[in-house]
Amino acid sequence: MAELKPLAEDALPPLLLTQEDLGKGYAQAQEQPGDRKPDDVSVQGCPSLEKLGRSGEKDMFAVKAETSFIYARDATLSEELHSDRPSVLSSKLSELFGAYISCPTYTMTSGTTPIEVKVSKAATPELGDEQFAYTLMMELPSGPQVLKTMAVRKDNIAVMLVGAPALVDRHIKTAVGKLSAGN
Repeated sequence: MAELKPLAEDALPPLLLTQEDLGKGYAQAQEQPGDRKPDDVSVQGCPSLEKLGRSGEKDMFAVKAETSFIYARDATLSEELHSDRPSVLSSKLSELFGAYISCPTYTMTSGTTPIEVKVSKAATPELGDEQFAYTLMMELPSGPQVLKTMAVRKDNIAVMLVGAPALVDRHIKTAVGKLSAGN
């Protein structure tokens, strides 16, 4: 049997979560110009993440769509959808998540601010064909912040949620459920 091909670029946005999917209290985040400056962030003390940063993860998959939400004014939930051949998604997600959990601690520098990061592998629900998850605890100048990243691959689509752990856990099943409409 031939391996599934990536979806067309316009097929992913309709599969993203919406405010209606999430329920009350969520607002679509409006990205401001200049919000994302990945060149301003570097990693020290974790060779696998340093290597990943040099190779550039932004063009890791053939097709991508993304959205983000704010919940109760301060918690965030971001979603990325990726489509590629299943073998490519599997291999690259394994590499990405493996890099993160390979170092239990490292330092991330944002601008000139060093941020201590602790990483732990996280449990995943039995959804889709493959599941990956980790939790980051960052010591920010404003205080500690915990973020969970979870990805689920289903055929030739992967959904990745990043945000407050309770929000990721609460919405991953809905996000994966929407993937069925893409195939």
